[in-house]
Amino acid sequence: MSKLKFKNVLFFIFLFCGTFFGFSQNYQIIYKISFRPQKEKPEYKTEYMRLETLSKSKSIFYNFLSKKDSIDIQEENKISYLKFTIIQENKNYKYYGNFNDLYFVFNEPLKTDWKVNNNTSDFNGYKVQEAKIELDGRRWTALFAPEIPINSGPYKFSGLPGLILKVYSEDGDYSFEMVELIKNISESYMDSFRTNKFVMVKKKKIQTFIFNFLKDPGSQNFKLVNSYGDEFGYSFSGEKDNAYREMNEYLKGVYRKYNNPIDGQIYLLIF
Repeated sequence: MSKLKFKNVLFFIFLFCGTFFGFSQNYQIIYKISFRPQKEKPEYKTEYMRLETLSKSKSIFYNFLSKKDSIDIQEENKISYLKFTIIQENKNYKYYGNFNDLYFVFNEPLKTDWKVNNNTSDFNGYKVQEAKIELDGRRWTALFAPEIPINSGPYKFSGLPGLILKVYSEDGDYSFEMVELIKNISESYMDSFRTNKFVMVKKKKIQTFIFNFLKDPGSQNFKLVNSYGDEFGYSFSGEKDNAYREMNEYLKGVYRKYNNPIDGQIYLLIF
């Protein structure tokens, strides 16, 4: 075999193996999220979310506090604040959430204008590079591993030439850090996620809906659902009586427990 042909064979094998590693396997990546729920308080909360890569161009990111997993979750962290699901596909993302019994989804382009620093360092045994981006009113820094060819990331982060092992807001309020990576998943959350119960809306519309609710929540009709699935319905009588005042104060107190969301425009109430 000539040297030229031998080099071509080696190149083909390398290309095939690289493609096989990157895109023929599905992955589950668990991230630990540390965040500050209240702007005026220094206390941090921890939750775990999972990224599943479903194909070269599709992934799903969701909270799994209610599921049984290998991560040991403390009892006080059972109530989830980060109640949303994000599906990335073909340079766009869909944000699935719910507010006052409205299950909504909106669609937007992924932001991928990263500024990559070519300097390398080690992080949890991986060689990583640093990249920066502005997203949702915050400045973020990511550490990504080029040796893991996955360009989907946690939350709305995407487009880097390697898996994001850590990404944090430079204001110190939010941090996502990979704690586990599993190859060849046999069962996907996507199989049970009911996208058909969500109503497609414009992001601006849901922002306005939530903003108007928070101005005077006691004058709205709504359903409260706690973390155990218990429900309580409230209907505004039309009179600003004791029930109205008590409910208004209660809901504003709930809102104050999480007044520092990742996206400053999408407030998720915790009941």
